[in-house]
Amino acid sequence: MTKCTAAGHRRESFAGCAKLATSLLLVAALAACKATPASIDDPVAVLNATGRPMDQYDAALTVVEMRGLDPASTAALRRLVVAEGIAYAVRERAFDILAKYDSVALAEAITNGLPRMGDLEWRRRLCEKIAAIKLAGTEVALVRGWANMIPAWSDDAKRPERLALAAIVGDANLTNFLMETLRDASPVTEANLRIRCVELLVRVGDEEVLLAALRDGEQTKNDALLTDLATITRELGMLPRNREEILWARKLCEPSRAEFLAQAAKALALVPSGRRSAMELRSIAIAVACAQIRPELLAKNEPEMYAEIESRLKGRKKISPDFSGFGSGFTENLYASRDKLVWGDLAAMLIALDLLDQEQVRRAVFELADRDREERGTEFGGVLSMRAAGQGLVTAFPPRVKSGDTRFESSQALFDALYEGLFHFHNHAQSYDNDKYAGPHLGDFQFALASRTNCLVFTFLSPDELGVDYYRYGPLVVDLGAITRPEG
Repeated sequence: MTKCTAAGHRRESFAGCAKLATSLLLVAALAACKATPASIDDPVAVLNATGRPMDQYDAALTVVEMRGLDPASTAALRRLVVAEGIAYAVRERAFDILAKYDSVALAEAITNGLPRMGDLEWRRRLCEKIAAIKLAGTEVALVRGWANMIPAWSDDAKRPERLALAAIVGDANLTNFLMETLRDASPVTEANLRIRCVELLVRVGDEEVLLAALRDGEQTKNDALLTDLATITRELGMLPRNREEILWARKLCEPSRAEFLAQAAKALALVPSGRRSAMELRSIAIAVACAQIRPELLAKNEPEMYAEIESRLKGRKKISPDFSGFGSGFTENLYASRDKLVWGDLAAMLIALDLLDQEQVRRAVFELADRDREERGTEFGGVLSMRAAGQGLVTAFPPRVKSGDTRFESSQALFDALYEGLFHFHNHAQSYDNDKYAGPHLGDFQFALASRTNCLVFTFLSPDELGVDYYRYGPLVVDLGAITRPEG
């Protein structure tokens, strides 16, 4: 049994006091080490550095505010507002200082940085701060940022950029603001901004306002963009809906494509108006092909077209590659994809099946795939189009650059051909037993999203079999089964 003594109590008391004293000294030392404005000689150097403690940034910001802004400190604050990897508290205070002393510099920084900002949480906070003070000069940045599609922010009504823009120009005036910006922005230096305005007007459901302007000759006069859009809506009965389609529409209005545009107008006149207005530009060449070899498809309903595809695919060899990483439910099965297929998809698949039934087309596809198997510097790719006589035409294009045997880099010449072509195609032909890599992959879907075209990929399943997959943005893919090498 331990005997308790007064001396023992004194020793414990002294020990406790020593610990308390040590703790107090540590707190005092930490307090003494904490940065203060007086300890900051060069606040700009601190603000431009990374990985500093928060108290140093805070003290440096205080010094900047006390001394007043100069070009160096203004530049540092501008960087903090839009740079990645900065603590939000630091960024918010930098915003507040600039808003108080140099709102023009703040608006310029946001104009340059917000549209490409990847930190969505800070982007949201930044938009909230813009809205709170109705920061003039940020309107263009908000339009550009809002126009960029972000999967996590799919609801346009809740987009932070839209809310901030509405706070500045007024919610009821958003449509008028977009139309005014479209009309007033420079066709030379702000061409992309004008396209973004068209995109947003369509996305928020103000198509009729835009269409009314396109029907007004006074508003389109001497305006190349609006004139081209007016031509497409008048001649083809459809309105381009996004940047890629707008650029595509403008290409179709070039004088060198007048004959094709006339063919398209004639073919689309046979399509029911409701279907035509919902079509995308990738279906224009498909409609022209239908008019030449399958005119009944232009008025045929989707269930009948689906039934024909289903019947033609029965018994054809198909491969089911690994789509792990694409999300649950991703498939290349026709039946599983049926609810996503529109008239343009169904017509495209039927035209592809018809053209691939032509011996000279299959022969050209296999010859190109054989060459691709031997060439280890690049994949092969090109455009499948149609001659006036209804015969398919396979045109190969050299890659823009050679990036290895698992990648095809499309050239500008290929894109130019695609404006009137039916399908972009490329091969997965590294070996004759390439079924492991059948179908499109992530890079292929990225191309489809960027180009908005109909696409095919041919994959060697054996020396005499090529798997055929139709795909587009979405991503959506349907296995059309294997084609066999022609004899002889």
